[in-house]
Amino acid sequence: MDKKKSKNKGNKDLFRIISMFVMILLLPLLSALIFMGCEIIAHPTSIKMIQVCKIIIFGTPILLLLAYGYIMKEKITSILSGVFLIPLFFFYVDILYLYDKFDPYFWLRWMVLYEYSPFMLICGLAGYFASRGTKVSLLIAIFFGILFVYIMWGIGR
Repeated sequence: MDKKKSKNKGNKDLFRIISMFVMILLLPLLSALIFMGCEIIAHPTSIKMIQVCKIIIFGTPILLLLAYGYIMKEKITSILSGVFLIPLFFFYVDILYLYDKFDPYFWLRWMVLYEYSPFMLICGLAGYFASRGTKVSLLIAIFFGILFVYIMWGIGR
């Protein structure tokens, strides 16, 4: 009986570790891949299509972050995935598009995260409030998510 419980607990721990890895490191990659797809589709088209793509690019990961935080109620993973969402998104976009391939300051730029700190704070707070598990906290998290998408929608007009 104890072996069955320990094996079941080991499976739950493994699932938790994998879900933490996916949320923190691969959620921004999903957003970067959506960005690449939207660049191909919306590049020569109208401004409205580009704005819709921006909402999809930044709305999808924040929605998944809120759902993960509310369902799993893991504060640390939700906060970290929110905090690293934007810096890792731009990192993945730079790697996928090979921007700054020969720029010697490319890696130094990622050590200085002060330009991303407002976005990191907003997404981290959204993840924190979503992981608290109450309806009021979820509403606050949704507010932070809408604020984040609204700010990112306006950048680059």
